[in-house]
Amino acid sequence: MARIALALSFLLLLSGCASQSSLVIQPYSELAIEVPEKMFSSVKMRDGELVFLRNNRVVGFVRSEEIPSTVSSSSAIDTSTTLFESANQGSSKPIWMEQIPEAQVFGVVQGDFRTVFIVPNGQAQSLITFQGPVESSTSLRINGAKIS
Repeated sequence: MARIALALSFLLLLSGCASQSSLVIQPYSELAIEVPEKMFSSVKMRDGELVFLRNNRVVGFVRSEEIPSTVSSSSAIDTSTTLFESANQGSSKPIWMEQIPEAQVFGVVQGDFRTVFIVPNGQAQSLITFQGPVESSTSLRINGAKIS
């Protein structure tokens, strides 16, 4: 009986440790966004953005765009600070996401969705925006670091 319990415990532990699959998106050489597969069932390109679908319903996106010269600066820190201050004017307050290598990152939760704004350190004039359901986006990784 003890062997059966031990075997079952091992199987449960092993299945709990199994790596979760993710889609890796790399808009720039120094930036990798890992989106958990549990968030979507299919992906589609639309108007320059990657759209995540679940059961033919849009559940999120990743978009890359140039930041207007009136906002961007030569430093990713300065550019992201300006964007953060602008986002802080809204009803949902942004939160800095620390410890993300090679990027300045902040996010906003509004209702059931999280929007993450990423300014790569080497691309201060570029903004990568991710949006997805809050429960799935907790498994999102940027340059290997899990967002919180």
